[in-house]
Amino acid sequence: MMNTSFHRIQVRVAHADPLVAVGLATVLARHADIELVEHDLAGPRVVIADYEGALSLVHQRRSPRAPRPMTPLPPHRVDDAKVLVLTANDREHDVRSALEAGVEGYADLGCHIEELVNGVRLVARGSRYLSQRAAQRVAASMTRSALTEREREVLAEVALGKSNKAVGQTLRISAGTVKTHMKAILEKLGAATRTEASGIARELGLIASPPVRSGRLV
Repeated sequence: MMNTSFHRIQVRVAHADPLVAVGLATVLARHADIELVEHDLAGPRVVIADYEGALSLVHQRRSPRAPRPMTPLPPHRVDDAKVLVLTANDREHDVRSALEAGVEGYADLGCHIEELVNGVRLVARGSRYLSQRAAQRVAASMTRSALTEREREVLAEVALGKSNKAVGQTLRISAGTVKTHMKAILEKLGAATRTEASGIARELGLIASPPVRSGRLV
């Protein structure tokens, strides 16, 4: 008689949003090849977390391991689990930063359910996974040159409404150097004006958005 048993993918939902976590658990529980667990156990393991939680998990995974004790390790482990981000953050910079940090998968909250489930399966098998929207963000970034760290610093100051002279004083460079940087920034972002460049950079996550208080910009 043929053995039809198979290894189920053990998935731990560690999303900080309780409603998202419940929804994830409900959806994943419908699939026969996925087993929901409360801790990282033996076998194929995938942890689904929000953006900050995922970065924290990969940081723990990268940290040097302490000498293993003689007694068995506690069941809650992240040292070799695969991490998949599920987040509303779909900006290019967010996606690239998470991938560079070491996450294996990245999905946006607007992705289709089956797309997410397929991502879990791919990550469990050792592949990298990007949802369609996240992949589009990364692909778009490959069609233009990346801003240098100094260019991002200049643009962040320009986005505050500062003149070239004021930006130069803040960054301790000449106004002429600021102008040169801005020319390169406009070309790289395909922008016609400083304001347009600032808007594009904020949308991509290259510079911070202005803080909001009581529903009003400050």
